[in-house]
Amino acid sequence: MAGPWGYAQAIVVARAIKSRLLKGEEIREMALSKDLSEALLVLRESLYRGVGEARSLTHVFSSVWGSYFRIVRHMAKVAPGEALDAVLAMEREEDLRDLLIIIQRIASNRPVEEMLPSSFYDGTLTYQVLRDPELLTSPHKVAEALHTTWAAPYLESSLSILREVKEGLPIVWAIPLITTRLCSNAIENLRGAKKSGLERLLCPHLEAKILSSLVMAKELGVQTRILEIAWGNIRVCKVSLKSVREIYEREAEIVGLAEELKGILRNVKFEGKTLKDITTTSQRNSRLIMRARALEAMSGYPYNPAFLVASLVLLKLEVNNVLLTLSSKEFKLKPDEILEELTLEA
Repeated sequence: MAGPWGYAQAIVVARAIKSRLLKGEEIREMALSKDLSEALLVLRESLYRGVGEARSLTHVFSSVWGSYFRIVRHMAKVAPGEALDAVLAMEREEDLRDLLIIIQRIASNRPVEEMLPSSFYDGTLTYQVLRDPELLTSPHKVAEALHTTWAAPYLESSLSILREVKEGLPIVWAIPLITTRLCSNAIENLRGAKKSGLERLLCPHLEAKILSSLVMAKELGVQTRILEIAWGNIRVCKVSLKSVREIYEREAEIVGLAEELKGILRNVKFEGKTLKDITTTSQRNSRLIMRARALEAMSGYPYNPAFLVASLVLLKLEVNNVLLTLSSKEFKLKPDEILEELTLEA
């Protein structure tokens, strides 16, 4: 396990990230601005290279996501070995989700669009795949091209699910579970306070994804054995496959399923009775809890993976706020509607 000296550079980077984040009033100023051009002025001195001069929403996404991935990579260069997988998971979660979306679209004979977060940074697997038209003709070709990379076991699971489900059944329900596996694997080798600190930080997010997958799968009538393929070896947040499987098989409706899962998924809250309400409110609440826990982690003992990852969690929440605000400006949403969706301090 790394000692204080191993964390020295990474702590400096983490604190620099936090110090350069936008203040809540700056995000609100963006939301209240009259149009996209005025909102962009707020970002001229921000972490996001070139975004203040962007002339289209595509340029905005490219600048903001590109900056996010560069910062994560910089943190990875200075992070001690024990924290490296958890740091890289902050990039790979986005990359894997985008790869699975690409596979879903190919399997469904839908066009593969490039407005995916990982498509804007040339260090991601998604970026590589999207620049080889031959790969975009088959999910199997994507998996074959990446069979020696970190993404290989997760892509193989997605192919297994595609082979099992009836033709036309979407696998979008499996994406949150498969990306949760990635995060679970990234912290499985940690022990004691270092592991529990990361779980405390990440479990609101991971449990919201587990909930989302299960209720979507139930709505689509996914069989338990196929659900288990997506679950794989998840071992995080004291949630077991056995307990989840029992509830999934027992409850016939998504409302009953979600209510029963409250006893297991203790770090996430939701409201409503429809699939949309359950997923959107659980995700929003998880972001609020994650933000509070990230600030808590960065106010405590710094020589641990949670301190480093917390800075990236705060950065990612800001990225989501910025892009939501700017996209909403482009599509002429009202300021009150924008502010309602943001993850800001109380």
